[in-house]
Amino acid sequence: MRKRALLLSVLLIQAGCLIAQYTPQRVQGPRYLLVLEDARLDMGVKMTSVFALDDRAPLSANPHFQAMWNLVKLGASIESLLQGMDEPMSELEMGQEFGRNGYNKTVPTFFLSFGFGESSDLQLQQQFIELAISPGYFREGGRGSNLHLDYRFNFAKTRYGAGGGSLSKPFDYEAYIGLRAGYDWSFQRSESEAGFFEFLNNEIDRIALENEFTATQLIQLRQLADDSKVLLPEDVGGRAFHIGPIAGFRLSRSLFSHARIFAYGQFFYDLMDLSQGRGGEENRRSQHHAAVHLGIEFAIGGEGRRAGASFY
Repeated sequence: MRKRALLLSVLLIQAGCLIAQYTPQRVQGPRYLLVLEDARLDMGVKMTSVFALDDRAPLSANPHFQAMWNLVKLGASIESLLQGMDEPMSELEMGQEFGRNGYNKTVPTFFLSFGFGESSDLQLQQQFIELAISPGYFREGGRGSNLHLDYRFNFAKTRYGAGGGSLSKPFDYEAYIGLRAGYDWSFQRSESEAGFFEFLNNEIDRIALENEFTATQLIQLRQLADDSKVLLPEDVGGRAFHIGPIAGFRLSRSLFSHARIFAYGQFFYDLMDLSQGRGGEENRRSQHHAAVHLGIEFAIGGEGRRAGASFY
């Protein structure tokens, strides 16, 4: 009887081992829409406040100002000839800088961020590629859009390790450098912001004083300048490609396994500002700026198991 019981016990143990050997093992970890190895995919939204670092432009940046000036100069020359004066009108220095680019503003930005470079889902990733789209920076009213692709490399960040080093920190930090490339479909500046009209009126007053025009002639020149505004669109410039280095510092905090809030500051230098435009003109748009970002991101891909599946 004891032999039979012992034999039955051995058979049950062997059967249990066989069942355990062929039972699918459950994959541990959080669930994601996409299962990635040594990588993380996030989507989110942030508020981006942009502060121009180079917000002035020369008169040559306005393709319509020269036409307006030619009309005013023609009218003034005719008035001079009628008075028996044949002195040539002085030309403007088109390199004088005026106005603001008009992109000190705050806009919502939607993005996809792909992080890679670390072997553990607990670690902050070493490198990121981010695709983002927002309303254009260069026109009030939200028309146009700004699309850019960022590459970031963390040269310093919160470190996690074994033992006590694996515990979650209150805040994670990242210091990074990288590169941005993008295209802005919005416009460069509104004429009222740029200050070109104010400068033109000052030049008209100077011309009238130098040529001893009467009050009636001065009024006629000012009316000519107002009438010439029909040559100008509401905004000028726009639709510009930009590329250059970025650098910044980022703080973030995990809300739960799939969400993280963040805040960071970033600088961007537009290398296109160094290029020469058509006919040697200066680049019409400089996007050098500092920006502050506040937002939230949700992980849709990472190390773990697929959403809706209990095991592979």
